Amino acid sequence: MEKLKKILRSATVKDTFISFVGLGFTAAIGFVFTIILARTLGPAQFGIFSAVTALYSIVYSLGDLGIASALINFIPKLKEKRSALINTSFSFEILVCVVIAVLFLGFSLLNKFIIPGSLSGQVVVAGILAVNYLLISFVQGIFTAERRFVSYSFTQIFDSGIKILIILFLLSVSHLTVETALLANVISTIFALIFTFGKEFLKIKFNFDKGIFQKLFHFAKWIAVTRVFSVFISRIDVILLNLLAGSFQAGIYAAANRITLFFSLLVSSLGSVVNPRFSGFDNHEKVITYIKKLLGLISLISALMLFSVLLAKPIINIVFGDKYVTAIPVFQALTVAMIPFIFSLITTPALIYTFNQPRFIARMTAFQVITIVILELVLIPSLGSFAPPIALGITNTTVLLITGFKLCRLLSKNEAK
Repeated sequence: MEKLKKILRSATVKDTFISFVGLGFTAAIGFVFTIILARTLGPAQFGIFSAVTALYSIVYSLGDLGIASALINFIPKLKEKRSALINTSFSFEILVCVVIAVLFLGFSLLNKFIIPGSLSGQVVVAGILAVNYLLISFVQGIFTAERRFVSYSFTQIFDSGIKILIILFLLSVSHLTVETALLANVISTIFALIFTFGKEFLKIKFNFDKGIFQKLFHFAKWIAVTRVFSVFISRIDVILLNLLAGSFQAGIYAAANRITLFFSLLVSSLGSVVNPRFSGFDNHEKVITYIKKLLGLISLISALMLFSVLLAKPIINIVFGDKYVTAIPVFQALTVAMIPFIFSLITTPALIYTFNQPRFIARMTAFQVITIVILELVLIPSLGSFAPPIALGITNTTVLLITGFKLCRLLSKNEAK
C-alpha cells in the first residue's frame, strides 16, 4: 500500500494528470463527436470520414520529420539556444507545410483511387487539416520540452471544445456531413493555435541556423521514421479496410477504434511526461528506479483496460446502437492488443532518450508496420474489421519482447562496468 501511495504521489503521476486533463477532455469530446457522427452518417459514410482522417494523419506525421521530438530532446539541454532552436525548426516546418498543401491538391485529383467513395473537396480540406495539425504538433513539442503541461492541455481543450460546438450546431440545422465535419475540425485547430501559442508565433523569426538544423536533424531522422511508421500502425488499417472490404467494414472498425481512444490518449499523456524525464537522467541507477515506478503505474492502467473488455457489449449497444453490433468483438480485441503497446512506454523512451537508440526503434517500428500490412492484406478479405486487431496484437507483443530484451542488455552492460 505504501508503494502504491508513492507511485500516486510521484511527479510523473502529477504531470500525467495535468496532461491527461486535456487529453481526457479531448477523449470525452471525441467520444461524443464519434457518437454523433457515426449515428448521423451511418457505417459506410463514417468509414469514408475515418479513411480521410487517416490519410491526413499519416501525411502530417510524415511532415513532422521528428522535429517535435528533437525539440523535446534539445530544449532542456540547450536552454540558452531556445530561440535558435525554435526559429530554425519553425522555418523548416513552414516549408514542409507548403509541400503538404501541394501534395493534397494532387491527392484531390486521385481521390477515387486513394479513398474510394470520397470527394475531391473532402481531400482538399484534409490537406488543410494536415497543415494545421503539423503546426499543433510543433507547438506541443515545445510545451512538452519545457514541461508546460497546462498549456499542452489547453491546446487540446480548445481544439476539441470548439469542434464539438460547431458539430452540435450543424446537427441542429441538419447539415452534418463528411465535408462539414472536416471543416469544423479546420476551424477548431486554427482557434487552438491562436489561443495557446499566438503570442509565441509573433516572437518567432524566420531564421535558419544551419548548425542548429544539422543537430536537430541528426537526432530527428530516426525519430521521424519511427513516428511515420507508428502512425501507419494506427491509421493504415482503416485505409486498407476501405480498399479491400468496403466502407462499411471500415466504419465498424473505426467505431470500435474510437472507443479505445480513451486508452490511446492516456498512453499519449503518459508518454508526453515520460519522454523528457528519460532525456534528463544522468545515470542508469535513476533510470532503473524510474522504470520500477513506471511499471507499477502501467500495470494499474492495464488492469483498467482489461476491465473495460467485460463492458464491451453494453458500451457498444448504448453508444452506437444495433447498426454497430459487430464492433463488439473488434473493440475487445483492440483493447487487449493495446496492452503490450502501453508497456512499451517503458522500453521505447528509455532506448531513445537514455541510450540514444533512435535507429534501433525506427527499425523496430518499420518491422512492425511491414508485418502489420502483410498480415492485414492476408486477413482482411476473410476476417474484415477483425483482422487489424489480430495483426496489432501480434506485432505489439513481438516488439515489446524485443525492445525489452534490448533494454535489459544495455542496463546489464552498464552494471557490469
